[in-house]
Amino acid sequence: MSIPQLILVCEDEKHMAETFKAIVMNNLEISNIKLYYTTDLRQNEETLAKTLVEFKLDEETKKYKMENIEVKLLGI
Repeated sequence: MSIPQLILVCEDEKHMAETFKAIVMNNLEISNIKLYYTTDLRQNEETLAKTLVEFKLDEETKKYKMENIEVKLLGI
């Protein structure tokens, strides 16, 4: 079994950051679920392989930053 994945589709990158901030500020994180973000325009790409973003904590600055990630979904 793998960890469940939740993908939030946002309007643009600013909306992704706002959504992430709202989730963190209100303690709405869901344990045992990988949370990814994307935008409607990213989903129009030729391939979906590099359309997801994850927010990761930078250990040096202690701030979150967006990182493009490549995730295999549905065995694709």
